[in-house]
Amino acid sequence: MENKINPSKYNLSTLKLTEKTELNLRKKHYGVFGHSGVQICSWTKKSLTGKGVCYKEKFYGVDCHSCMEMSPVVMWCQQNCTFCWRPMEYMRNINIEEFNVDEPKNIIENLTEERRKLLSGFGGNDNINMDKFNDCIVPSHYAISLSGEPTMYSKLGELVEYLKTLPKTKTIFIVSNGQEPEFFKKIAKNEKQQPTQMYISIDAPNEELFKKINKSLYSDGWDRLKQSLKNYSKLQTRKILRMTVIKGINDGDELLEQYKELIAPSNADIIEVKAYMHLGLARKRHTKEQMPNIEEVTLFAQKLGKTLGNYKIEAQMPNSLIVLLRRQDSNHKLRIEKFENEK
Repeated sequence: MENKINPSKYNLSTLKLTEKTELNLRKKHYGVFGHSGVQICSWTKKSLTGKGVCYKEKFYGVDCHSCMEMSPVVMWCQQNCTFCWRPMEYMRNINIEEFNVDEPKNIIENLTEERRKLLSGFGGNDNINMDKFNDCIVPSHYAISLSGEPTMYSKLGELVEYLKTLPKTKTIFIVSNGQEPEFFKKIAKNEKQQPTQMYISIDAPNEELFKKINKSLYSDGWDRLKQSLKNYSKLQTRKILRMTVIKGINDGDELLEQYKELIAPSNADIIEVKAYMHLGLARKRHTKEQMPNIEEVTLFAQKLGKTLGNYKIEAQMPNSLIVLLRRQDSNHKLRIEKFENEK
């Protein structure tokens, strides 16, 4: 692994954010505990004020107002993706096995309290739906995708298993960059540690573009991604691939067959084709002209589905610039038919 942090050099034994980093995150309205973080999603705010819901509720049936967007390693990642609007320049790659990490129960309990504090001011808003507000204090949906790479947290499977014991939990989504293939190998053997939906991001169809776009800090990052997709294919849960389309970079017709070669071993149920968003720090790395519109995203998704052969468009949300392809022989429908803890 390249660019590792040596715990002994920093006199650290337990993974933790620096005081400066924690202060900066709190200024940006994050809640923080140890090496973990939580934030209130803009769609959660919109749902509470009756201004719409995110595509995850519209298409999958999750509770947008009761979503807890969090990360167990909020400022650590093995990639510096050019399209990421988070502060990826400050992300750090570490050999996390050399640190002690917080227990799943402590992370969830403390981040739930941090989230409650972040939500407390909404109660005085006259536009708030109070039924939704009262319901949202205890989450029913966990989006483990806020910032950083969750599979770097060595107890992520155990965290999922713990979340499933909470009576209100309905859905758990994890988004990964696929740089830790052993994680997928591990949870494939234990269905209790598999989330409701497991995502892997694929933003390049070949090693050259992967190095240009994803900038893995592993010298064998491309091979790691391909191995993760093979291990991931063995999961019993819903498998989703997320593609970020950057106009003029990774959307060429000549790349479609290469995407097919990469995607086929994954046996993914759904592919989310999303536009690069010209937001945050991503604006320093890409131009606004590289953000495709919904017509361009839809056309690329159509071409991709045709190339793959057994994937067809089943939904789209123009205001989120996203189109969903579903594998036609998948056992999973677009909408989640059975939630966690349902009898």
